[in-house]
Amino acid sequence: MTHPDAKTIYQAVSAIGLTRAQVRRLLPDWWDPALEKERGGAAELAMHISRRLSVELQPLLLGQIVPKGAMASVAYKHSVNIEASSLSAASFIASSLAQAVLAALPIPYVPLPQNPSELRALAMRGRAGQFGFSALLDLCWAHGIPVIPLPHLPVGVRKMDGAALQLGGRPAIVIAKKKSSRAWLSFILAHEIGHIALGHLRPGSSIIDVSLQETSTYATELSTDGQEAEADSFALQTLGGDEVTAHVTKWPALAAPVDIAVLARGAAGAVGIEAGHFVLRYAFLTKRWPTALTALNFLSEDLDPEGALLQQLRSHLDLSRVADDLQDLVSQITGWDGAN
Repeated sequence: MTHPDAKTIYQAVSAIGLTRAQVRRLLPDWWDPALEKERGGAAELAMHISRRLSVELQPLLLGQIVPKGAMASVAYKHSVNIEASSLSAASFIASSLAQAVLAALPIPYVPLPQNPSELRALAMRGRAGQFGFSALLDLCWAHGIPVIPLPHLPVGVRKMDGAALQLGGRPAIVIAKKKSSRAWLSFILAHEIGHIALGHLRPGSSIIDVSLQETSTYATELSTDGQEAEADSFALQTLGGDEVTAHVTKWPALAAPVDIAVLARGAAGAVGIEAGHFVLRYAFLTKRWPTALTALNFLSEDLDPEGALLQQLRSHLDLSRVADDLQDLVSQITGWDGAN
């Protein structure tokens, strides 16, 4: 029997878009590349990679990639002008991260309502203020659906915007989009919730939303993918639907950014939906994206969604419950130092 060697293993992993340097960024902090040349070192290398990338160990030892977990069945969506294969590496990492978090999460999974209005009412039960990002986050975690930030992938690894994954009958959501706007991430989060609530996921499957950008987000009628159209519609209805649109259509077509922000705050108070959603709906209807994105900068309440994502993870997950060999992966990728 031939013994595995590190070169064969790294070559196999390159098929999913990871260089040797990027793989080593995912390995435990104590890993020394010199170990790869020792007897049994390549096998240990393969074991760590298997755990961190959701691939089967035995085929990897032979230089083959066989996906496992949520990577056993993957659908890439909203991939306009983007090669889905360029997201393979991020998808494999996200799957391992979700598996590690789900295995450590004591909160039982409770399915969410399929009706957007019921979901919004459930999210706002017992809480004051306007519906938006924080309410959606709280609802997911309360129902045993972790929402995992993915800000710190190895340099050069391309990210998806969001993903919904299902492992062992339990769903998880990954938010990788780097945006300073809670409204943007609220739409992505509501979209992923839609995939889960509407039953789009099967056990051991993932839906990777490659690019929920201006040209596709808020554009349900442009989608030729039935599930994406359903998830977009679910997100729009969850975030106010026709009531938001009715307010926005009355705004001046050429309003200045600061005036858009003022109008959005007024509408938010009337409808009970955070102001940023009105700004984004205005942008879609008028196509004045640069102006609208400038308007978001006047909404201080729309800032720092990434901080909220990380704080929720800290609040609901005991890092010591994560498998010992994956704690550093969770910390590294999410940016969590383990403190609550």
